[in-house]
Amino acid sequence: MTHMTLRRLQDRLDQLTRAQADLGTGKRIHRPSDDPSAMNRAMSIRSRQAATDQAVRNAGDGLLWTSLADSKLQTLLDRLHRARELAIRSGSVTNATERAAFVAELEAIRQESIAIANSKIGDRALFAGTADGDAVALADPTDPASAVVYLGNDGEVIRRVGPKDEVKVNVSGDRVFFGTDPGDVDLFSALQGLADEISADNDAGVQTMLDAIDGAMDRILTALAELGAATNRIEAAQRRASDEKLSLQDDLAQVESIDVAEAIMQLQLQQVAYEATLGALARSIQPSLID
Repeated sequence: MTHMTLRRLQDRLDQLTRAQADLGTGKRIHRPSDDPSAMNRAMSIRSRQAATDQAVRNAGDGLLWTSLADSKLQTLLDRLHRARELAIRSGSVTNATERAAFVAELEAIRQESIAIANSKIGDRALFAGTADGDAVALADPTDPASAVVYLGNDGEVIRRVGPKDEVKVNVSGDRVFFGTDPGDVDLFSALQGLADEISADNDAGVQTMLDAIDGAMDRILTALAELGAATNRIEAAQRRASDEKLSLQDDLAQVESIDVAEAIMQLQLQQVAYEATLGALARSIQPSLID
């Protein structure tokens, strides 16, 4: 009898400990044996949560790429607007000193454009495709007026922002800065040519270079439109991922979480049952001691 009561007491203690653990953690599953089916569902939900969290991180990184590229290209577009303004104004300039000032400013714009083309995001080149290092460089590093060459590639930087949603988050410098169509003039040559033609007071040459500047601006506007579309896709994916995270949290809670009111009641019942069994054990031991 005492042995059976001891075994029952251990069972009651196990049940009481389980009830305390449920209430203490807010969860009803502590090991696979508690509910194998529910544990499998919980593991599946957690796997989806991990994938969603990764997609959110990817989306955040993708937005860094698109927003920084947009900012840099907007700055470059502003500088080309200024170059265009100088080109137009140069037609009415007869003073060599003023033309020299225009030339100096255009040369500064060219150097700034090279710096923009070599912008970095972390340690990655923003406009070099998937290549390492700078996107562009002077053909002759000792000559600031020398041609600019592209060092990157046309590789795509892709970010997975959803289960079946991948977004290209970069624009390659060869297409934006140099152009890939026959007759395209790279913007660096256009800026240098514009400075040279203004210095030579050659209105026809200035117009030719002005057309090249306009072509470069059109390429930048196209790239900005692509970046805007990519940004919209990423932001939409972020919203979907946020909704998915909330839904998965609810699903996991339904699988794992306890009903607090019921858990409190169970704890009280187990406490009463344990104390009753403990009392029964005490009563069964007393006669044995007397005997």
